[in-house]
Amino acid sequence: MFSKFWTILALAAVNVNLVVAKSVVAHFMLDNSYAYTVGQWETDMKAAQQAGIDGFSLNWIPPDCNSPSRKWQVDRVDDAFEAAEDTGFKLMFSFDMSYTTCNTFWNTSYMTDMITKHAGSSATMRWNTNILVSTYAGDKNDAYGNQFFQDLKDSCKSEGHPISLAPALVSYAQSAQSSPEHSAAKMVSDYPSIDGYFNWQAWPLMEANMTCTADQAFKAALTKNGKTGPYIMAVSPWQYKDLNNGVSSDSWVAYSDTLFAQRLHTIANNEFSPDIIEVLTWNDFCESHYLRDLPSMTDESATDYVTYSNGMDNYVEGMNHAPWRVMAKYYLNWWKNGKAPVITMDQVVYWYRVHPKAATCYGGSSSKIKNQDYPTDAVFAWALVKDKATISVSVGDNQYWEFEADSSGPALSMVPFPEDLGSSGTAPEVSINRNNKVVQYSKGSMPITASCLE
Repeated sequence: MFSKFWTILALAAVNVNLVVAKSVVAHFMLDNSYAYTVGQWETDMKAAQQAGIDGFSLNWIPPDCNSPSRKWQVDRVDDAFEAAEDTGFKLMFSFDMSYTTCNTFWNTSYMTDMITKHAGSSATMRWNTNILVSTYAGDKNDAYGNQFFQDLKDSCKSEGHPISLAPALVSYAQSAQSSPEHSAAKMVSDYPSIDGYFNWQAWPLMEANMTCTADQAFKAALTKNGKTGPYIMAVSPWQYKDLNNGVSSDSWVAYSDTLFAQRLHTIANNEFSPDIIEVLTWNDFCESHYLRDLPSMTDESATDYVTYSNGMDNYVEGMNHAPWRVMAKYYLNWWKNGKAPVITMDQVVYWYRVHPKAATCYGGSSSKIKNQDYPTDAVFAWALVKDKATISVSVGDNQYWEFEADSSGPALSMVPFPEDLGSSGTAPEVSINRNNKVVQYSKGSMPITASCLE
């Protein structure tokens, strides 16, 4: 749950025909675009550009996979390219290869057709003149593998449209959290056909802050083996889902209270610089790491209408994540331009869960959420101010907790939930104070309550 003080300023996107400058894409779940029109695509793209995002990586599953048929996805892809051409936006394919329950998998002929169909578009994202192509997974499904990727590259090349392939082979990304050099070397050895790599693991697998150790290992392994494709680094605000479907991997939370600010600052400060940043995600609502405005849930005629299933509306409805884009814009601008942006306005973004982690709730998983002890019961505040100021945060009985901020850069702090949240809960209150005056004030739109049974 977020609140913010100020409207986001527009930031001109960097639009080039080839990926030669520092570029940012956001992972886009095509499955959530059923109602999209060209106009809706343009709306999303312009909002992404304002946050410093240059393109979308379109995640989609085989159109014939599962029921009902998803053949409508092809029309949405066509619409997306039309909109991207009009807005100076970029698009790349991220073929989702994680599905193992359907009878139809991706095949290289169909993938080649879709890749080459838009090869002449100004919106097609390229790397070293080649069309840039990625995946989600492909390493845990017997239908795919290194030869499959090589066949895809050969097929596209024979059509006159060679690709640079940077897949997200997730098992290697996960194992790299504990053994980075070994995992990176094994990945390159197991998949000699690939040109680059997308490290999907944007969240720690333990109760500890993310480091760039795995990123450094993967990028070094690519360079050592003469790979010329990009190293794509994943960045995400957080991760939570509970689909209540009996699958343990669909009910978990990551240690990510301050993940977004911490990871973006690491990149912007040049502690590690990837070739491309991929933000996870623009619109994956069920995993809680979306940056997009909330879609329409009740108006089926809306062009951004999305149907929620498995009870995910319990933790998505009313949860506005758009202010993540304020944070993204600042750090992405810094990374692209090599220096921190001048702060010209006062802004505070604050976020919190609306129940403590020990709360008893209806619906959701009948078993314990994996890693449920990781999150801190607290309100977090991130401040950008144009002049020295005191940021005051109150949460129930924890009144007027203060921290200092100035024009040198962001300041981050937290206030714990009080022991007693009261019968109707308590909403955080945040203010910017300067020269003994309150210059901005905000109150959270949703209270923190001890129970979610009501």
